[in-house]
Amino acid sequence: MKKTLFLFSAAAAVVAMVSFSSCRKDPLKDMTNEESRIYITNHDSTANFTSYSTFSIVDSVAVLTLNSDTAKKALTDYDKKLIASVTAAMKQRGYQLVPRASKPDLAVNLTRIDNSYSSISWNPGWWGGGGYWDPGYWGFPGGGWYWPPYYTVYRVNEKQVAIDLFDLKNPKNGKFTAVWNSLWRGSGVWNIDNIDSMVQASFAQSAYLTK
Repeated sequence: MKKTLFLFSAAAAVVAMVSFSSCRKDPLKDMTNEESRIYITNHDSTANFTSYSTFSIVDSVAVLTLNSDTAKKALTDYDKKLIASVTAAMKQRGYQLVPRASKPDLAVNLTRIDNSYSSISWNPGWWGGGGYWDPGYWGFPGGGWYWPPYYTVYRVNEKQVAIDLFDLKNPKNGKFTAVWNSLWRGSGVWNIDNIDSMVQASFAQSAYLTK
């Protein structure tokens, strides 16, 4: 009797949990594209951003994919908008745009990253477990429970955008140092309509980046 009551109570609890969860809002499924986007910024803590006056920005955007070890340059409408928006943000922070030939203090690189890929996972099954009932009940004493293997095919669509700021004024051992970086991840980062808001978000959390 005790076991029967226990099983009934467990079943009732499961039903209650399902009923409760069905009334709750799923934070992942109900998340908007804007809410899914994250902006990761990093900077060289030793850099004095007030010491820089001028900057130059690339005339095209590098595109990296998993299918190639080298980046390709692109100048789509999205890329033109990205260049213009980042340029405007740098000017708002007090930096002056100059040609590359004028030896700017800072260089701005822009990169689009496509990490989309397909893959297959294989679950070989497992022994043991099986719930409340012992396998001997079904005529297999001493045996465990076996779940047959299965394959899962999935596709990951992840596109990113990176903004890199390099110090051209103070090279170290003939190399330029990255002093600031911003990485965008999430839904819609390659959508031209979101560029201005994403640039603003990156600079908003980088108050130190100012002349």
